[in-house]
Amino acid sequence: MGRRKKKEKRVPALWPDRLLAWEHGNTLYGIFVLILYLIVLSAVLLGDVGRVRWGFIAVCIAVLPALAEMLTPIIFPWLMKWLITVPLVLHMAGGLYGFYFTGYPVYDKIAHLGASIALAFLTFELILIVARVTGARPSRHRVVALIFGLVIFFALAWEYAEYNIDALSGSTFFLGFEDSVADMVFNVIGICFILYWVSRYMQREPFDKVLVRFVRTKNDPPAGSL
Repeated sequence: MGRRKKKEKRVPALWPDRLLAWEHGNTLYGIFVLILYLIVLSAVLLGDVGRVRWGFIAVCIAVLPALAEMLTPIIFPWLMKWLITVPLVLHMAGGLYGFYFTGYPVYDKIAHLGASIALAFLTFELILIVARVTGARPSRHRVVALIFGLVIFFALAWEYAEYNIDALSGSTFFLGFEDSVADMVFNVIGICFILYWVSRYMQREPFDKVLVRFVRTKNDPPAGSL
């Protein structure tokens, strides 16, 4: 009798796998870029020069991953591109249409939650890109610590910047210590949400497989097929 081949054990898919493989993801991303563009256009029509400048920067940030895909072999997950764009839309709309004030504190906290999720996911992607280029293979704990540390640093810098802007210009971005603490709580919730899934993937799969799953090239298999 011949020896039977041992079946390879397939790891059950997690729900982000199905999300990453959604065929209409890039279309959703494109719709949000268009919404951002229309918000900036409305700022032009309203004559809000300051927000037009920031809006131009926001649009550039939103389309940067798509531009990088055109110029390099890398393909980013549509989810990362969309997550970057959503906080930009919330921030521009919140400032231009006054949602930060009329919807306070709910709108503000949702914006912080979305921004922290986007930054944490983006940081994870950047770590993987560096790993792919350099051949480095950081441990799960190092990746988690790096994401948490960098995003918390950025969040604290944002709160400090709001305080300084108010002190110099007399604006009302900084609404007090209690508001900043609440902002940081929602920032930590968003970071921990991403860290939970990063940790799950890095526990169940070899680093090289995580790498191909989240930072693909045009020669790699489609997302969700791993």
